Amino acid sequence: MEPDVSIESGCMIRIAVVPIGRIPQAELREYVSMLVRHSRVELSAISSFYTEHQKSPFAHQPWDTGSLRLKFIIGGGIGGSPWEDFQSNRKILAVIGLCHCPCSPDLDLVAEQFSATCKDPCVHNEVRFSCWRSSRFNVSG
Repeated sequence: MEPDVSIESGCMIRIAVVPIGRIPQAELREYVSMLVRHSRVELSAISSFYTEHQKSPFAHQPWDTGSLRLKFIIGGGIGGSPWEDFQSNRKILAVIGLCHCPCSPDLDLVAEQFSATCKDPCVHNEVRFSCWRSSRFNVSG
């Protein structure tokens, strides 16, 4: 049996979280704790990107009561599981790169490092790059 597996594991979207550049351990723990607070997203807080005239595959979702459950795989785990072709809940569907701007002020270099991390041959899915700067009290895009 794989460690950290429960009956709820099958309904979670797996997201790899990787440090990019130099991040002090205390800061990394703080950033991860801020991220993990968002492991459940209520569907009522988001909206489908489909318009009325399109046939949405999400039409029968419980938008009023349902939620997205996210499982953050800290430190990578990008290589995935040998079972992911048979059990899609084991696939890493996204990658989030964390950087600490005081230690990595060159965001172009951070973007290149993150892009290189996402081009790992073990990552099967297309990963889109977004760079967000963050301080403890302000998040901007």
